[in-house]
Amino acid sequence: MRIDVKWRREGDIAIASLLGRIDSGSSDHFQGLVEAGLQAGDRALLLDFARIVYLSSAGLRVCLVLARRFSDPGKAIAICSLSALNRDVVAVSGFDQLISVHDSAENALAALRNP
Repeated sequence: MRIDVKWRREGDIAIASLLGRIDSGSSDHFQGLVEAGLQAGDRALLLDFARIVYLSSAGLRVCLVLARRFSDPGKAIAICSLSALNRDVVAVSGFDQLISVHDSAENALAALRNP
């Protein structure tokens, strides 16, 4: 299954709505798509996983790379709308301690607007 990204922006927050399966076969493509869609003025990144059917440790590695890019003061990253399975993967790996996780895009955007 391919991975696709649809972009939208709310001010200086880049929102990547993802579609597909992120595993070892697609993680490099996922990283390339997200990095290519970012703009110099983006202060925050929201990864919306509502349409991701599977997220492997390779996908989490990409999220960690992106989190480092948004680790400077005044910058932020969040993920939202994880399925129950993907939420478990994020929790068991401890990534929810490194990256802000939200149930919905609306909650994530509110948190990113008011850090």
